[in-house]
Amino acid sequence: MEFLKHFQRQKIGVHPHQIIFEKENVENTYITWEDRMKPRIKLDDGITTEEYQTLAARWEEMLSLAETIIWQNYLNPKSDGLMSEVDSFPDIRYLTGNYYVGDVSYGYIYRDKKHRAYHIKEGRLRHKHHNGKEWISEWLPMDSPEITRYYQILLSLRLTGDEGGKEDDYMGLDLEAEFERLNDPLEFGILSHDVI
Repeated sequence: MEFLKHFQRQKIGVHPHQIIFEKENVENTYITWEDRMKPRIKLDDGITTEEYQTLAARWEEMLSLAETIIWQNYLNPKSDGLMSEVDSFPDIRYLTGNYYVGDVSYGYIYRDKKHRAYHIKEGRLRHKHHNGKEWISEWLPMDSPEITRYYQILLSLRLTGDEGGKEDDYMGLDLEAEFERLNDPLEFGILSHDVI
């Protein structure tokens, strides 16, 4: 019977459905399926209360965009991106369509004209990269004309699966949006997906 259920799911797909937990995340810590708590909220240094409230007010828009990504990339059986090999990950047959938000982070990212990322370190902007032999740090002052500051939203979702006949965490999906002004259109890209 379980095999038939997975086979049918593979043919028709399951649309994303958000699970909302009511239990407060008092410690604001990393959560899993067993915790059944509200997501962890992280605010970067410098984000003002007004900026946070404006960004957080776009929550429904963020979730709608996230659900489109989940459907197009992981649940739509007609998607070209789905792996069909045995033992591939993620396996559409095991995804329930349910997801919950594990973490959301609001902050800034700084980029130069080549779109390389810089972060604040010791009161300056640092771009750290590896040249094949060692780590290299490039520094710029905070007021450098080479740098543009972007708002950054990182959304960490947990998609559930029923591999063993019981719903549990199956896949982590990290999404990122960057935009220059608070009212700019949002567009999320996939940072990563992995086993959890």
